[in-house]
Amino acid sequence: MRQGVSKAANPWRFFALALGISWFFWLWVPLFGWNVWTFPAILLGALGLFGPALAEIILIFRTRDKEQWHDYWHRVFDIKRIGKKWHAVIWLTFPAINTVAILLSIHTGFPSPQFDTAKNLLSEPWRIPVFMLFVLIFGPVPEELGWRGYALDGLQARYNALVSSLIVGTIWALWHIPLFFMKGTFQHDQLRLGTLNFWTFVFGTIITSILFTWIYNNTNRSTLSAILFHFMINFSGELLSPTEQARLYSMVLVTVLSMIVVVFWGPETLTRQQGKEKRKTCFAGWKVIVRRFLGKGICPYQLSFILDSPFRRLVLSPQKLADRLHLEKDSRVLEIGPGSGYFSVEVARRIPQGHLELLDLQQEMLEKTRRKLEAARIHNVGWTLGDAIHLPFGENEFDVVFLVAVLGEVSDPEACLQGIYKVLRPSGLLSITEQPGDPDFLPLSAVRSLAEKQGFEFVESYGRKKNYTANFRKPIWIRQDPPQVSNGYPTDRG
Repeated sequence: MRQGVSKAANPWRFFALALGISWFFWLWVPLFGWNVWTFPAILLGALGLFGPALAEIILIFRTRDKEQWHDYWHRVFDIKRIGKKWHAVIWLTFPAINTVAILLSIHTGFPSPQFDTAKNLLSEPWRIPVFMLFVLIFGPVPEELGWRGYALDGLQARYNALVSSLIVGTIWALWHIPLFFMKGTFQHDQLRLGTLNFWTFVFGTIITSILFTWIYNNTNRSTLSAILFHFMINFSGELLSPTEQARLYSMVLVTVLSMIVVVFWGPETLTRQQGKEKRKTCFAGWKVIVRRFLGKGICPYQLSFILDSPFRRLVLSPQKLADRLHLEKDSRVLEIGPGSGYFSVEVARRIPQGHLELLDLQQEMLEKTRRKLEAARIHNVGWTLGDAIHLPFGENEFDVVFLVAVLGEVSDPEACLQGIYKVLRPSGLLSITEQPGDPDFLPLSAVRSLAEKQGFEFVESYGRKKNYTANFRKPIWIRQDPPQVSNGYPTDRG
């Protein structure tokens, strides 16, 4: 048990009371079809927001423990608990995440936000402090007095910091659900129940709870730190007004940051108290892995879960890629560098009478794809451990060969393409996809030059400059003795 954490705080009693109080007040608003900004709905909505704060005050008051009462309020107002470094984390993390998310969204072809709130505030600067006070009072203060100020300590007395964070995050997300039924709320009017925005909000709330615990534990259990961090989440979100796609990117970035926190600070306490040697070893190992992931070369299998993110669909979905491959039911297909099999399942489904062969340098990656395909009850697949330069297959063995964000990782792309030319049947399709954010990204002009140098004929391309698929065909004529006319091969788009 961490020092200073009392088992007297009963988190489950708190959760029941907090949800009960909030939902009791909120229930009447959708029941009578009121808009939350009309009377008496606005009063009921505000009282519901203070449910977590009222719940913890009731529970602490019932204990009649003066020391616990003093400790509780001291953690709310004592700013000295928060060091300079943690102030930087609190004030800068979410503005940075939202800004990067917006830039990623724009970079991948989605529209930029309108920044209406920021424009309105800048047109009347006197409204800025009023707006900030409103954001602080209606959300961060009443919520954090309960979630982190009371419940988190009780949970951490029973479970480790990571598990405690996920429990708080789940209840916290559940607490918001009635707001999706209340006209006039951000949840009802903009996010909407059951939409992609809804699920981004729910899962984002759960994951963000890890960052709250990380900050709270490293600032000597400062409830004030949680209030300020919550404020910056809401304020930066209101100010930047990210689009649906930007919200997805933001959630991905929060997830990555949370995983880094868990790895480097440890799931037990999310602090630096887990042992110097253990921390050094862990840090050194993951530093190499992360460097490999962010730098040139193959993606380390330890971070393959990132490749399975559903938000990759924003860049390219498996269905869309499979459409670009012009597959037949009996096609024989080779995927080079499948990673964790993000595209493999859909491709295998498109060729029920054919065969998909997966080739990868890492046995761990092949095992991940094996488990994924077996779970999907797909059996027309083979696995080959090997590199892309020396393909261990016979001549004219495949109808389609495709690579997604792989060609730039190969040490000798020309040798790789030469090997593909050999194993691909005449008129067979070579499909090369490059995606944004890949440190080994190759522009379309470079890919065309490399492929055509090996005898492939360019057929078509899909997508944008930083996110494209280029298709080539192996000519029917033999490369050593080409005919005078080079258009005697099928070039239709299927």
